[in-house]
Amino acid sequence: MFNILMKILKSGYNLFWQEKLITVVSLGTTIIVSLFIWAGFLSFYFFNQMINYLQERLDFSIYFKPGILREEISKIQKILQNFPGVIEVSLITQEEALEKFKKEAKINPVISRALTELNMNPLVDYLIIKAKTPETYPKIIDYLEKSPYRTYIDYISYYENQRVIERIISLSNKVRVLISLFVVIVLILAALIIFNIVLVSIYSQKENIEILRLIGASNFFIRGPFLVYSFLFTFLGYLLFLVGLIFFFEKTANFWPSLISNFQPISFLFDNFFILNGLAFFIILFINWIGTFLALEKYLKI
Repeated sequence: MFNILMKILKSGYNLFWQEKLITVVSLGTTIIVSLFIWAGFLSFYFFNQMINYLQERLDFSIYFKPGILREEISKIQKILQNFPGVIEVSLITQEEALEKFKKEAKINPVISRALTELNMNPLVDYLIIKAKTPETYPKIIDYLEKSPYRTYIDYISYYENQRVIERIISLSNKVRVLISLFVVIVLILAALIIFNIVLVSIYSQKENIEILRLIGASNFFIRGPFLVYSFLFTFLGYLLFLVGLIFFFEKTANFWPSLISNFQPISFLFDNFFILNGLAFFIILFINWIGTFLALEKYLKI
């Protein structure tokens, strides 16, 4: 059995070097398929980072009626801080709100003059709520609307941000569906391309295969060299692609944060190096081997 395996490995290795033109085309195909698969990975990463970027800047405020005791507001703050999915609840006091408003109003002399003439602070205490996901915000609003603290609340800015929040939720769901469809389409196209490349390789060895059949060689012995050949050009093609990808990301590392501050493809690659590269390689290898089996079965009737 060991001798048979060695002969299969040697035949596959020889096939890799004998069919130079087909090998070059197979390497190119593997590189292109690798590019498509990584485009799917990076698209998912990009849109995920974009959604995270928007979510990090998404919040809403609860403005309280004048005269509500700060102790009562602190109670509501503590309750919301323990609410599932809430990251942070910040209290902006009446005095802090006025100072913030004065700084923002410096560019408008009319507002600055009006604030100077006022003998009282027209602003109120309010809370700023930030959650992990947009889906958490409607749950918080539902709780507030039904709680006894609703009488303390004058205004909730969520209703202004509701459309933005709903769009982010919708965008997140659509992106996941689109990326899944993209990956499926890429795999189908890759299977067709690899099938035709392997078919050409098989036809170039048709005479040798027929001789092996005449002398009673097993199907395993005939298929084996082509499986080894597929593994070799898959491994080398993916390795060439990976080296080029790393080089490209390193040279363009300063460009990507200009799109989104938290978008770092080189970090994404190295942080998930073994998982993503292992997954991509085995997907391509699986497609190559499926193409090899189908081509052998259908066209050579082994």
